[in-house]
Amino acid sequence: MDAPEKNFLSTCLFFNTNSFSRHLLKLAEIEFKPLDISPAHASLLLLVFETPGISPKDLSRLLQLNPSTITRFIDSLVKKNLVFRENRGKAAYISPTPKSLGMRTDIAQSYKKLYLSYSRILGPDTAIILSHKIAKANDQIKKALLDHETEF
Repeated sequence: MDAPEKNFLSTCLFFNTNSFSRHLLKLAEIEFKPLDISPAHASLLLLVFETPGISPKDLSRLLQLNPSTITRFIDSLVKKNLVFRENRGKAAYISPTPKSLGMRTDIAQSYKKLYLSYSRILGPDTAIILSHKIAKANDQIKKALLDHETEF
């Protein structure tokens, strides 16, 4: 028996956004492969370039990732000599190394190539509108979860 062409998954936001995210990640991995860093690590590096001495807590908030994930990312980037961690008391501050600063242009170019790649596929207007709508929907769901933490 053939599977139906349309089923409940075609209207399921959860399923479709996760599927879209996996496909978009594959595009991103293609663009960042020559740099030997993951797209997620590249995102963290861009924030570190923009704000040397940024705290892991701020990175966690800006990247919308758990603190433990940020710690893992930072540990990996420290091992690759792409960031250094300065500890002052209980606080830590993350800054770029000369090695990562030398990659800054290449990272920005990889992000541009990624944007051009998915814009070519989706169309530039759709890519921008979709990005804004997803960001807005993400903020709405995040707020609802915070407002009703005990209900969920």
